[in-house]
Amino acid sequence: MVDPYPRRRKQVVSQYDIAYALGSTPYWYGELERGRGRGRHTDDYLDRVAAVLRLSDREREVLYRLAVGRVPAGEQKPADPPRISSAMGRFVRSQPYPCMVVDNAFTVRAHNARSASWFPWLRSDAPNLMRWAFTDPSARQQLDRWEEEWVPALLAQLRLAYIRDPENTALAEVIRDIMAVNDLVRWRWDNLPSVEDDGTPVRGVRVMAGAPVKVGILYCSPEGCSGVRMLTMVPIVNGQSDLPVGGQ
Repeated sequence: MVDPYPRRRKQVVSQYDIAYALGSTPYWYGELERGRGRGRHTDDYLDRVAAVLRLSDREREVLYRLAVGRVPAGEQKPADPPRISSAMGRFVRSQPYPCMVVDNAFTVRAHNARSASWFPWLRSDAPNLMRWAFTDPSARQQLDRWEEEWVPALLAQLRLAYIRDPENTALAEVIRDIMAVNDLVRWRWDNLPSVEDDGTPVRGVRVMAGAPVKVGILYCSPEGCSGVRMLTMVPIVNGQSDLPVGGQ
C-alpha cells in the first residue's frame, strides 16, 4: 500500500526547535516524525505537538491516527456498514441538481437522474467517483481545470479517507488502481502530502461537451445514514446558487 505521508514536509524550523518548544528531547520528537514508537506518545504530548505546529482539527486527527492508530480521546465513532435511509434516498432523487451518495471507498451508492444526465459513468456497475476522476480520460475533459483544481481537492479527500480507515480493503484497492495508471497523481501523492487542500469552493464541470458550468461543491454526512456522505453540485448563476434556466 502506498504510504499516505511518504516524506516529511519541508519546514523552516528543525526538529531541535520543535522539541525545545515542546519541552521534549529531539530524539523523542524525531521518533514521532519517523513513525517509530507507535502508540508510545501520550495524548498530552500529541496535543502539545498539535498546538506548537498549529495543526487544524483535521490535521490533529491525522497526527493521532498515524501516531497511536486512533482519533483523539472522546472522538472515536463506531464503524458501521454503509446505510442509506429511505428518506435520504427520496431526498437525493428529488434534487434538481446533481446529487449522489458515496461510501467510505467513494463507491456511489445512490444518485439522482440529474447526476446520471451529467455523468454517464454513473450508469456502470458499482461506479466509483475516484476511479472515474483519476483513471477515466473523460474526467479530464469534463472536469474543468482538472489538474489545477480538481486533482488537489479529490486527492486530499482520498488521503484523509485512507488515514481514517486504513483497513478498508475496497478503498485500498481504489488507491492501488489509481496509482498504477496515473503518474501525475502518484507524484502528487508522494511529494505533496496534504489533507487540507479542499480546492476552490466553486469549480467547473462541462455538461454535454458545452462550456463549463460553475458549481458549488457541497458535502454532508446525513444523520442516520452511517458510512456514507452526500455530494451535491449546485450550479452558480450570476453569483447565486441556482439552476440555469432550461439547463441540465
